Amino acid sequence: MIKKLPFKLLLLLVVISTLLLLIISLLPDGSNQSTKTITLEANLQIVDMDDLDKSISFIAPLQKAEAAPIEDETRQTTISTIPNKTTELADLPIPDNLKKKEITYLHEQETVSAGDSLSTILAKHGVSATDIYRVSQADKKENDLLKMRPGQTLEFEIQESTKELQKLTLVKSKLEKIEFTREDKTFNSTRITREPDLVQTYKESIINNSLFVDGLKSGIDQRLLIEMANIFGWDIDFALDIRKGDTFSILYEEKYLDGEQIGLGNILAAQFINNGRMYQAIRYATNSGSSYYTPDGLAMRKAFLRTPVEFTRISSKFNPNRIHPLFKTSRPHRGVDYAASSGTPVKSAGDGKVSFAGKQNGYGNVVIIDHGKGYTTLYAHLRSFARGTRKGARVKQGKTIAYVGQTGWATGPHLHYEFRINGVHKNPVTVKLPNDDPMPKKDLKKYLPYSKKITSMLEGYHSMEYQEKLANIRN
Repeated sequence: MIKKLPFKLLLLLVVISTLLLLIISLLPDGSNQSTKTITLEANLQIVDMDDLDKSISFIAPLQKAEAAPIEDETRQTTISTIPNKTTELADLPIPDNLKKKEITYLHEQETVSAGDSLSTILAKHGVSATDIYRVSQADKKENDLLKMRPGQTLEFEIQESTKELQKLTLVKSKLEKIEFTREDKTFNSTRITREPDLVQTYKESIINNSLFVDGLKSGIDQRLLIEMANIFGWDIDFALDIRKGDTFSILYEEKYLDGEQIGLGNILAAQFINNGRMYQAIRYATNSGSSYYTPDGLAMRKAFLRTPVEFTRISSKFNPNRIHPLFKTSRPHRGVDYAASSGTPVKSAGDGKVSFAGKQNGYGNVVIIDHGKGYTTLYAHLRSFARGTRKGARVKQGKTIAYVGQTGWATGPHLHYEFRINGVHKNPVTVKLPNDDPMPKKDLKKYLPYSKKITSMLEGYHSMEYQEKLANIRN
């Protein structure tokens, strides 16, 4: 019953009971009939309930009460008090539905293989078609994801529970990557590029067998050898003119990233000693682009290629008094026959316009190109024409126009090539080819000091043997 009374009322009852007990103890017993007036004074103190609450702690559920003594000046009694114990809330278990769930992400990486596409790679990892479409829309302008090449890498981040694509990175090379980052229901793209450190490197070699065999032995990359052959290809026929003892040197760039070599740069300067003659080329950039020039500023590039096809040998030379191999009669051979496998690409010797493409008697399939200023070239015995090769079509130097064949009066697969100036046949092997457009005068003023500096730098690397060969040529 007491436990059900309010605390304030309970306290009041305790005070009243105490006063009554005190009064009874002071009353005389029944034998004394005299009456006395007793005056009681009680000094009651007003107690702030907030202060009282702070001194008493409640717990739930209530435990067994313990006795606590209360004393006054005349008598001692006991009352029940509530124990001062608390329960730590941190010890109580948290329901599973109230626990905070941690979001986890999967980090994946795939190397692009032949036949792979963005959708096949991402779908394999559970990414929805919607997310694949959204990320492809962020690449709609550049289409880098559509033009992925084998060997490139795709890195992507997926939310594990929902398979939602969060981030995609296309690593195109060590120097370039594109990041696609999710923002709500769209993706934003960022292109990140790095610039490598360029280190100048010098190499030289003496030819005892061939350009490529001896060049590779000297530690020169095949790509550089091909580029050097193209640079000097207008002056030197690398199939016919190379001699044992020819020497060459190159100054080129190597690319480094974080201390690791990652590739090759440009050839800055090169020299080639061929059959007692020295040729030099220096790379220089003008407003029209970068090209190679002689130390005096003349373009290394000529208006025509010396040979318009990769051949194995010259099967028939330019000869005005040749005896024809089929008819055994004296018939002038006004061109050069380059033996090559059937299907070998034939290139346009220079810029120009196709004036004829079709069949022409014993020449079989023929292409004739008008280069302007009185220059024309003829290509005969062709197997077929390249796409776009037709009368009136414009072609650039080096563009494939046809393929080697054996049509017309031909004894084997080869290219018959003629070079004409104002209608007069010239020997393609020995004719002096006109230079390309000269360097503008305003560029030439800046080029000449640079040419002197780079030539001096190149020659400063030469070995003693190379310097002796140069000295003999100059003397």
